[in-house]
Amino acid sequence: MQENEFCSNEIKDQLRRDGIAGPLPLADTSRLDEVYEEVSKLKAERREQLRKLRETGESLENVVNPLIDRHMDVKVISDVFFDANLQAATRELFGTDLFVWRTNFFVKSDGTGQNKWHHDRHFEDGFTPINLYDTRNHFTVTIALTDIGMDQGRLEYVKGSHQPIDGFDRDIPRHFLEVPEVIEDRVTPLPMKKGEFVLFHGALLHRSLEFGRGERRMSMAGRLARNGTAIPTYGAPNPAGGAQTEAEPFVYYRETGILQFN
Repeated sequence: MQENEFCSNEIKDQLRRDGIAGPLPLADTSRLDEVYEEVSKLKAERREQLRKLRETGESLENVVNPLIDRHMDVKVISDVFFDANLQAATRELFGTDLFVWRTNFFVKSDGTGQNKWHHDRHFEDGFTPINLYDTRNHFTVTIALTDIGMDQGRLEYVKGSHQPIDGFDRDIPRHFLEVPEVIEDRVTPLPMKKGEFVLFHGALLHRSLEFGRGERRMSMAGRLARNGTAIPTYGAPNPAGGAQTEAEPFVYYRETGILQFN
């Protein structure tokens, strides 16, 4: 298969119309169980961290989330971003001059609540005001490390919310609980199989529901930005050390912690 044939016209049309492409299969899923084990350790560390915070009354703002940016120091995690299909799809859909400025993991099991509706356009370029509908920059890749079914804290998104929608005012907080009636019919479930990924525009509204039943589920997300985009100095600190404050072309510079798509 030629690289320029990986994403069909149907997938490209889906991205333009709905703001999301996929699910698509990773080329190599042989190490996902290793990633799962690493993330399970990090999640256990996070639980212990939160337990101690409850005991001491210390603010959550004063601690570093161990699930953030572990592509910078855990090789099996960073290697997933080199997957041939993920690289090819990113090139075809968004271009070659992108870097990963943040990664995170989302683990759901019994008792885990919902994640509110939100978008991933955390910033624009440095301290420039956010432009939700500029589709030239800011993208997300979400990778299913396990099956993510309809009852396992399923993912949902609002079709077409990367573009203006008549009657829907986006001048709202980045996180909110319920979508207004005008876009209710656009809410779309996103079940995924282990080893599948989706790519979407940063402005796309999405959420995950509370965990219902089934096996523990886990996903990995990477936030992509165009080379030269300045990352603001505020935000969550990095447990792996080192701040990713600017981009230079999906290649991983292990000495700097910058993961790039070429």
